[in-house]
Amino acid sequence: MFKNVYFRLGLISSVFTLALLIILPRIPITVKNSIINLDSYIGGYYLAFPGGKVLDLREMKKGLDLEGGIRVVLKADVSQIDASERDAALESAKEIISRRVNLLGVSEPYIATSKVGDEYRIIVEIPGLDDVSSAVNLIGQTAQLKFKQLAPDRQWSEEKFQEYYMDPTAWVDTSVTGADLKGVDVVFTQPGTTDIQQANRPQIRLRFSNEGREKFSQLAKENINKPIALYLDEGDYPLSTPVVSPDLAQGLFDDPVISGNFDVETANALSMSIRAGALPVPVQVLQQQTIGATLGEESVTKSFFAGTVGLILLLLFFIFHYKKLGFIAAIALVVYTVVTLAVFKIIPVVLTLPGIAGFVLSIGMATDANVLVFERVKEEILWGKPKSLAIKLGFERAWSSIKDSNISSLITSWVLFKFGSGPVRGFALTLAIGIFISLFSSIFVTRTLIEVFNIGKESKPGRKPLVSRKLLKPVYVVKDLMSLAKSKSVEVGS
Repeated sequence: MFKNVYFRLGLISSVFTLALLIILPRIPITVKNSIINLDSYIGGYYLAFPGGKVLDLREMKKGLDLEGGIRVVLKADVSQIDASERDAALESAKEIISRRVNLLGVSEPYIATSKVGDEYRIIVEIPGLDDVSSAVNLIGQTAQLKFKQLAPDRQWSEEKFQEYYMDPTAWVDTSVTGADLKGVDVVFTQPGTTDIQQANRPQIRLRFSNEGREKFSQLAKENINKPIALYLDEGDYPLSTPVVSPDLAQGLFDDPVISGNFDVETANALSMSIRAGALPVPVQVLQQQTIGATLGEESVTKSFFAGTVGLILLLLFFIFHYKKLGFIAAIALVVYTVVTLAVFKIIPVVLTLPGIAGFVLSIGMATDANVLVFERVKEEILWGKPKSLAIKLGFERAWSSIKDSNISSLITSWVLFKFGSGPVRGFALTLAIGIFISLFSSIFVTRTLIEVFNIGKESKPGRKPLVSRKLLKPVYVVKDLMSLAKSKSVEVGS
């Protein structure tokens, strides 16, 4: 199917058209007359899918340096926490702050932890928000974990689980809180367990203090075969609602565990959320800063102007230097630019100044493959190959260089994304996406268009050759090199 050139052309056209619709801003379309009454729009779509998933294509997501917002640096007080638990407690506090920031309804906040000397810090950057006081009040609270039981007027049955899970009023507070926990960790059931299905499955172990164990033991006795809900920060939904096992009717003699259909990832996530309330980390504001959006607008304008100028210069260079092949490469470069911006919107990639720099850089890198291919085609024609064969060999023999070059760039992007933070990760992400799409545009799109326009067909007598001899550097060839190579079974031009 991919051997059919018109199928490939249709695929490229479909991808380009779809990408163009994605990157377009919302453009109103209004036609009202005696025949047509149309009030619609094109571009800037907002799509809702089953399960609450949405795809917002109305605008590019912008980072703090472009859209403006607030930046808050928090100092975490871990003096009351054991040294072995401090890193875990800091990560849990970061997770809680992330949950709270999401309640503000902002998109793509940046939250990270750092250690400066003996100080543990949490850095919060929230684009698009200008009320710094309300944000600081919200994210600066200490996490509170509460163990709740069903209200006396609620009768428990498994059929009512979903109803009670969605209804915070169905639960009442108990005397057990996160302050009664010493820690939380993930353990695995022993192979000899009576429940074969739970063998070697991860569980969350709650490590209570002596006083906390007594209080939880009494709570468990009162709720045999009933659920206990774990709420964090008075959320709308509980973190977990484990049902008390009948084995606890005689009291609690060991650390209780929460079991279920957990995998390692979900068990770690739940334990981190519970730990945030079990090991509360008070924080204080070290720095708060409001960044205006005016600087961002100027930066975006200048950056996209630089990218547009660079793109136009590249297009002119290719057309002037490579003639028809250069024109094909210019079309492929336009396809690359449109598709890349569409991918940025779909993911979505949060654009920052370094991210835009990575995109502009990737435009230049997208031409590398075409340069390697076209220069190889020149060499094949110089060695006397027919044009169609020269183009075929040019793509095949340049591929190893193209592959190695892009793999090394991808490795660099991965290292920057893995070990960098904030703007550095944005640069690495946009660069990596650009590299992947450049392979599609410079190889798949360019070769397809060459076949569609029959650029590789032989020139008729009197017509100019595909590649101007003036563009070729002088090459000195031994007079009888061709016959010598054939006798030695050596391929000339390889």
